[in-house]
Amino acid sequence: MAMFSGANLKILVGAVVCATLLLLWFEWHAVHGIVSGQADDMKMLGGLFMHKLRAGRPGLRGADSVNSFPVPPEVRHRSCINHHYDLETLPRVSIVIPYLNETWRQVCATVNSIIEYTPMQIVDQILFIDDGNSREWQFHEELAALHPKVRVHRNEERQGLIRSKVIGVGLVDSPAIIFMEPHCIVSRQWAEPLLERLALSGPQHSTVVMPILDIIPEKNFNQYTVANHHIGGFDWSLSFNWMALIEERNKTYRYPEPYPTPALSGGILAMWRDFWDRTGAYDTNMTEWGGEHIEMSLRTWRCGGRIEVVPCSRIGHVFRARNPYVVHREAVVVNQKRAALVWLDGNYLENFYQKVPQARHLDAGDVTERRALKDRLQCQSMDWYVDNIYPELRGTQPRSR
Repeated sequence: MAMFSGANLKILVGAVVCATLLLLWFEWHAVHGIVSGQADDMKMLGGLFMHKLRAGRPGLRGADSVNSFPVPPEVRHRSCINHHYDLETLPRVSIVIPYLNETWRQVCATVNSIIEYTPMQIVDQILFIDDGNSREWQFHEELAALHPKVRVHRNEERQGLIRSKVIGVGLVDSPAIIFMEPHCIVSRQWAEPLLERLALSGPQHSTVVMPILDIIPEKNFNQYTVANHHIGGFDWSLSFNWMALIEERNKTYRYPEPYPTPALSGGILAMWRDFWDRTGAYDTNMTEWGGEHIEMSLRTWRCGGRIEVVPCSRIGHVFRARNPYVVHREAVVVNQKRAALVWLDGNYLENFYQKVPQARHLDAGDVTERRALKDRLQCQSMDWYVDNIYPELRGTQPRSR
């Protein structure tokens, strides 16, 4: 220890202190740059949650975890943080969450983050749709214990994600609906920007909005990666993928303004209930999972609506390599073919068959009712959609997922 005595010890301590301060400065600067919008427009940031623990309720699956969830870092732009939301002007909302074979840890964290970060006075209910879960995956008692506004409806037989959402909307009366997934952690003030945007959408209630979906790695529920501001798109197979950054697509865009996106990414979105009803909900002859978000995207844009991403609303979402339940590939292709038969008019249907040749001879069922809906709503043509909403479809197709 003699070598670290006297002046040498002072030098060593000083060096350690300087290195520590420098490390803290770099960490603060990265996070502050993201919050203030100055870190290269939200480059990917990896970080760990801090666990927020509250007293658990005895008698339920682990009292130390019942009311806890990993707390996401504050990554919103400063204008989002400073924005005041007048709750009196926001529509009341119900949150509909289908679930099948989901882990209790993720389901519980989803609900607890919603309860913590949502003004519950404007929430009518958080409705879970148990889509035919076996007993060990139902969690009815546990869910009901989390909050008085949490309800569970059970499908005795599996109906699939698409029909479960339709069933869920039919069980609520709120003027606004948020579809959520059971493997998410919402951030502070996630709901208010979505509902405010709906409130500003005009008397036709024709805007559908979605949050930025940040990334929670499938293998580490305590990690959080900030996502960039992409638009949603698809290729002629009607398979979704994230496309260009909005800053590249629109050079005049200023973050964090809401921005239009040609396609919904999937099952997390908010919309007015009357617009849902008026424009035909989902195609209930689609089964299981897949294709419904592209069908809704085409229907919304072409039948008088618009779809926007609202960057002040951020949700951490577990992106999984595969679903925890069986999805038959043929069922997905049939869903996509139903969408194609209705919405890919003119020569565009052949583009779909070129990309998905196995679909050509599959029986997709009767689409007469959906075509009649399209006629009744006086929807625009696919040419109009490509020319005005998604011209990228005429060029290089997006990468396959």
